[in-house]
Amino acid sequence: MGDSALLYCYAETAVHAGGSDSVGVIDLPIQRESTTRLPTIWGQSAKGALRDHAREDRKNWPDVEKVFGSAPPGSPGADTEPPKPGWLAVGDLRLVAFPVPTLRNTFAWASSPLLLARQTRMAELAGVRGLPPIPTVDAGSVVPAASFWAEPGARLAVGEYDLAAKPVEQAVTAWAGWLADNALPAAPAQPRQPTAGTANASDPFAFFRDKLRTDLLLVSDGDLAALTEEHVELLPRIQLESEAKTVKHGPWYTEYLPAETIMCSLLRDCLADTSASEPARLDGLRTRLDGELLVAGGDETLGKGLLWLRWRGKDA
Repeated sequence: MGDSALLYCYAETAVHAGGSDSVGVIDLPIQRESTTRLPTIWGQSAKGALRDHAREDRKNWPDVEKVFGSAPPGSPGADTEPPKPGWLAVGDLRLVAFPVPTLRNTFAWASSPLLLARQTRMAELAGVRGLPPIPTVDAGSVVPAASFWAEPGARLAVGEYDLAAKPVEQAVTAWAGWLADNALPAAPAQPRQPTAGTANASDPFAFFRDKLRTDLLLVSDGDLAALTEEHVELLPRIQLESEAKTVKHGPWYTEYLPAETIMCSLLRDCLADTSASEPARLDGLRTRLDGELLVAGGDETLGKGLLWLRWRGKDA
């Protein structure tokens, strides 16, 4: 068993993991990588959200401090002693596929060679095998996972961009299938009996896995960065005077990752003894995280920040 694993996060709602600096008219931007400008959720933010999730479920997490370390100074339950580190290292949540509006099928997931190459690199560290080869695409072009999107040479509207459709590539189709099987929550082992009119009630993610198998679009790294700049959700908010109901403060603008975004983090046992014969501690987290609903980022009281978790560990 390994000491690293992949943890996929699938956005049920819009997610705001706040960045450090305002940008233009955006008062509260999301976190982005400084080099690529792609959305991310920093490892410290992801680990804090996981720690809060564990702290609220002490029945299944009696070892919160051993896993995540001591509570931060000044927080509820913090010790007066010097804080001690935990053994779990949580990497940045990196973008895997970004939902964009389309004229056909309402929306599709856009990905790029950079994102898929990163997935391959992270999977290698986690001991996950069998990922498809990395496809390529030129700037201004799009390679769909299924042929119904557009005839080769036609134009395909992806967000605000009119891209040249290329022939379907087997590698893109294979990635769509792999992500559907591994990045989205799995079908329950013991499905409930569906009631009349709810054929998929026992597997609420079946529709989205089927959609992802055909609705993945490969665009260039530069085009993807532009799409993530233009198609994040931007929510204006104001504060009203309690009595007069007139504007007291605002408006201010908050940026959110849209629902259906797919991200991935690399989890590691940073204190693992590779010579030990006992099962790795990391494997014990699978049943406690796989299929769970995580709350991350701000605006929790507005129903934001819900992420479904999918564990993908080392192949046998």
